Formats: sequence, structure tokens, C-alpha cells
Amino acid sequence: MARSREVCLDAYMNQDVPFERLVEVLDPPRVLGRQPLFQTMLVLNSGAEGSFAAPGLKTQPLSVSVPTAKFDLCFTFTEEDGAWRGELEYSAELFDRASAEGLAARLIGVLEQGVADPDQPLPKLSVLLPGEASRLTEDFAGPRRSLPEPATLPGLFEAQAARTPKAIALTDGERSLDYAGLEAAANRIAWRLIGLGAGPETVVALAFDRSIEMVTAVLGVLKAGAAYLPLDPDLPAERLDFLLSDARPQAVLTTRVLADRLTGLAEADATLIAIDDDAGLDAAPDHAPMDADRVAPLDPRHPAYLIYTSGSTGQPKAVCIEHRSITHYVDHVGCDVLGADAVSMPLFTAAGFDLTLTSLFVPLCHGGRIDIVAEPRPEAALAAVFALDPPSGTIKLTPSHVALLEGNGFSPAPIGVVMLGGEAVTLEHLAILRTYCPQARIINEYGPTETTIGVIAGEINDEITIGSPYANTGVYILDSGLDLCPPGVVGELYVSGAGLARGYHGRPGLTASRFVASPFGDGERLYRTGDRGAWRSDGQLVYHGRADNQVKLRGFRIEPAEIEAALLDQPEVAQAAVVVRGTDADARLVGYVVVAPGTDIDVTVLRTRLAGRLPGYMVPAALVALDRLPLTVNGKLDRTALPEPAVVVAAHVAPATPDEVTLCAIVAELVGAPRVGMEDNFFHLGGHSLLAVRLVARLRERLDRDVSVRMVFEHPVLQ
Repeated sequence: MARSREVCLDAYMNQDVPFERLVEVLDPPRVLGRQPLFQTMLVLNSGAEGSFAAPGLKTQPLSVSVPTAKFDLCFTFTEEDGAWRGELEYSAELFDRASAEGLAARLIGVLEQGVADPDQPLPKLSVLLPGEASRLTEDFAGPRRSLPEPATLPGLFEAQAARTPKAIALTDGERSLDYAGLEAAANRIAWRLIGLGAGPETVVALAFDRSIEMVTAVLGVLKAGAAYLPLDPDLPAERLDFLLSDARPQAVLTTRVLADRLTGLAEADATLIAIDDDAGLDAAPDHAPMDADRVAPLDPRHPAYLIYTSGSTGQPKAVCIEHRSITHYVDHVGCDVLGADAVSMPLFTAAGFDLTLTSLFVPLCHGGRIDIVAEPRPEAALAAVFALDPPSGTIKLTPSHVALLEGNGFSPAPIGVVMLGGEAVTLEHLAILRTYCPQARIINEYGPTETTIGVIAGEINDEITIGSPYANTGVYILDSGLDLCPPGVVGELYVSGAGLARGYHGRPGLTASRFVASPFGDGERLYRTGDRGAWRSDGQLVYHGRADNQVKLRGFRIEPAEIEAALLDQPEVAQAAVVVRGTDADARLVGYVVVAPGTDIDVTVLRTRLAGRLPGYMVPAALVALDRLPLTVNGKLDRTALPEPAVVVAAHVAPATPDEVTLCAIVAELVGAPRVGMEDNFFHLGGHSLLAVRLVARLRERLDRDVSVRMVFEHPVLQ
């Protein structure tokens, strides 16, 4: 009691502390244009104002205006004659008068609800204005329209092939295939798969480099009625084995050259078909199979494809997309977003990437041409895209692709439409595109894999938004209690409608946790995106980052927990954390590890093990050993307190041969180091997965050396 008395007395004696002193002692992070510590002030003035009186002297309150606002918002309430008078002072740099008046109206509404029912819980008080709920759920939703017929990908493609049989469907610069030829080739694959029992609700895996054969195989699987699973042949063997064992495909289509990389076929019990060496294909019919020919009739609710994404549980998870969802997307983008003159697109990214699906299905279902770019290096592939003659009507890029345009010798191209997706767009990206695609409409598209590529889009000019919802799509900004957030208030972004995935293949529990019942429509589901956003008053959406630790790096969705799980599987690692450092083209993953007692860590060996398990874009560019991970006061990992990785430069060993001189010069250019020696580690100098791709490209160009990205990860020391 004596101690409590002492603490209380000290607190009373020091209850007033100058604001400047608090800022000095606490030293909070400073943001230009914002007050430190807090941005909203509430002032209560009780009692009569101006109660001073003197004989022969009349007094009255004098309101004094000030030229600047001390805080973003300052609410002042003064008691007058048994009532309260309120004033709101706002920063004109942050709010316009209409927004400030809206805030005042919302506060009045909350106070009126509280007075009417003082016993109701505070979370039940609504901050929405009258009629605003219907505006958010109905007026801001996408327009209603009928779904395409037929609502399956084979149906849409076959209808297009019948309309334009002689039009070029695919070209790779050396070979071309018209719609009739593509239809016949895909039909032969479909009949071969039907003979193996593949059909609706079964999976067929595809392992191809970008090629005419890859596109033909995709269509063949879909025509058989099965769902296709794209496999990147360059993935580590351990990850390929996991995907095969998890998806359990009925068959795997590939080529003779790539077949040897698929070591997990026996465990998956899948039939291997090398389409360039299969007698069954040569003998198969070339007319389209009908429902009577398939194992079962194909329905729009059957799966069209599986796409694996990074998983927060430590393993990747497969998103299952149905025909009705992908055909809805293809129909809407081709007809309402791009238009008939812009449906020819280049195919230059990996088959398992959302961006690729737009470039694959939109042209084929709308009579466009696909220009296949087989070049595996991002810079070289993008250069080939910009050199296409005739140019593509539309290209779809990530902002990381846009960053590659500067400083790499690109010339402006007469491209009609640029679609952006996969990452947040900045004004800097917009300026670059205005230089290199001066004629293009620039469309920013948003959508996780679970919502079938994209569900929100809009043309961007001077302001960055993600646009408005696609047709038959509902978008909701909700707070933690699943209540609607008013315009301008940031909340979590939920999606409903025609684009929603069936769920996660073979993971009903995970599906139930991310696809929840909607309070806004009977029998409707909502997908929790984990992204944060806010409505503008004009119905445009603004993206505000993630609500969790998931990151986007060069267009790829990455769950740090999956990388952390891979690190924790190593015997030397007791604890692990992974974060992203840097922005745009310089962004890289950094891993932090706590060494297990009685062991030592060799970060080079550790990175090599990770490269054998994870895709290259998920391997941390730097690994930092710590005595312990920093924690918050609540005992949780404090990611903001993780130190920047130090640049470790080995004792300088000068290059001794002309090739070594060139190698060191290339690395110095890429990482921006003034001097590089043969004992330096590429990743210690600041290298990351994208720079590793650039390194490989320049080694081929300048030294004619065939080096893979994996070799860079496994042998990062220049010597």
C-alpha cells in the first residue's frame, strides 16, 4: 500500500508533462506532415466559458482563429446551458471540407445512438451515414451481367476456332499454328488422356518450357475435362516431388528432354506422356471429344486448373479454380476491359503465374494471337516482347517488369494496353510506362489467385487506385468485426462473386477459414484476401498493403512462414524469421536465424540447401545469424527491430585473367560496389534472385558461359 501510495502521489505531482518533452524522450519515428505520438486531439471544456465579471465591465467569449492546425484533427466540446457545443479543426493539407463535415456527421450519429441506448456495446455503434450501407454493398459492386455461354474453356475456344479457323493462334517466331491446327492438336491430346481415365475432377500435370507444345497440352487437358496443374521444370526436385504427391495427377504431360527431372512420378502413381514421343498421340482422333466421349460430362462447376501458392503453414497450397470462374474472367476482360483490338498478347512468364493465365486464355477465347517468348531471362524476354513486329495489342506486366525497362536499352513500343498486376503500383512505375509505352492505356488490375486472376481494375493516369469491381463481383472493406467501413476508412478487403475459387485442393479446413459465409447475401461466400484497402467516395478502391506478413516479390506471392519452416528444418537453426528489405527492383528477402546450441552455421551451405528445396525467388539473398530474435513487449517477434544485413566484403583478391576481370566488372555493375574481388560472395554484396538472373544473362552475353541461376545460389563466391 505504501508503494502504491507513493506511485500515485508521484503521478499526481507529474501529471502535466510538456508535449515537446514527451517527443524528446520517446523519440518516435518521424513522418513528414504528421504529428508524432498522436494525430487526433479531443478537448473537453466543462463549465461556462467567459464567466469573468467586474463592475461596469461586460465580457463575452472571443473565438480566435489560427493559421495552421496543430493536429490532423482536433475535436473541441464545450458545455453550454446544459448542452455541448462541438467544433472540429482539421488540417486542410490532409482533409477537404466535405470529408471533415462527414466525420462530424458520423460522430453525431454515434453520439445519438449512444444516448438512445446507453447499454449497447460500443462495437455495435455504427459509423455509417443513413443509406450508406446500401451504397457500399450495391452501388459500389460490379455490374450484373449474364455468364458467358458455354461456360467452359473448351467450349469458348472451340467456338472461337469455328469462327476463325485460319487465323493465327500461336507463333514463336519460327513456327505458327492457326486455330484449326491448334484445335486438332489439342483434340489428339484430349483423346489420349480420356483413354487413360482422365476427366472431370481429375488432375493432369504439365511440365513444359514456354512453347507451342505447352499451350497445346493445356487445351488438350481441358478438352478431356480434367484440371491442369502447371509445373515449372526448373523447380528444385524436392518441391516438384511435393507438388506431384500432393496433387496426385492422373498423368503428367511433358517432353523427352524434361521427363528426367520428374523424379516423383512413381510415388504419385501418374502416367508419363512425352508428347514428342508417344505413339498413342499419333493414332488419336483430331475431332473434339463430346460429353458422351468423356469419363463424365463436363460441367462449369468442374475444376479447370490448380495453381500452387506459398503457404503460411510451411507447405505450398493448391488453389482450385472452376471453369465458370475462369470463363467469367476471360469474357469480362476480353469484352469489357481490353476490347477486340487489344486481345493479342505475348506469353513470356511462367505457366504457374497468374499473369500468364490472362495472356493465355484471353487471346484464345477472343480470336487473338499469342506471341510465345521462350527466353527464360526476364530482361531478355521483356526485350523480345518490346521488339515484336507486329506489336502485341496488350502486354501484362508486374511493376518489377516495369522497373527493368530503365537502363537496359529498351526503346518505346507502340503497345495499345498495358495491364499491371501482382504488386503495388507507384507513380514512378507510371512515369516509366509513359516513357516506354507512350500510346498505351494503363490498367491496374488487382486480384489474388483465389479470386481467379483479377476482380478489380481501373485505368490509371495521375492517381494510383486499383479501380472498381469487375462484373458480378462484390468487394467489401470490413473491420475486425466484419462490419462495413465507411469511405476513407482502411479495413480488410473481402471479395464475393463469380470469380471465387472452389477452395484449396484437399484442404477443407484451410478453405473454411479463408472462404467465409457472407453477411450480405444468402448462400454467398466471401474470400478474406488479407489485403487492406479503402473506398474513395467515387467508388474507386485504394490499396493499403497487407494485414499480415505475406509479401509480394517480383509478382510472386510469398509467405515468409514457408521459408521460415524450411530454415527451421535445418539442424543448426533454433529460430528463424524472414523479411523483405528494399523496394521495387532492389527488394530482397533476408533471413534471420538463431543458432541451435552446440552447432555452427555456414550461411553458404544453408542457402544451398534452401535452393534445393524452394523456388529461386523464395531463397533469401542474405542470411543473418543472431543471438536471439527481437521481441515486442507482448513477447511477439518484432520484425521492425531486425537489423539490416551487413555487407560482408572478403579480403580483396584481384582478378587474374581477362574472364575474371569481366566477371568482377559484371558483379560490380549489378550490386553497385566500387570494387569486387574473386573471394567476394555475390549475396553478401547485396545480390538477390533478380540480380542473379541478370548475372546469368550477362555472363552468357559477355563470356558465352552457360551458367544457371541455381549455380549462382549453390556457388555464390566468385572464385
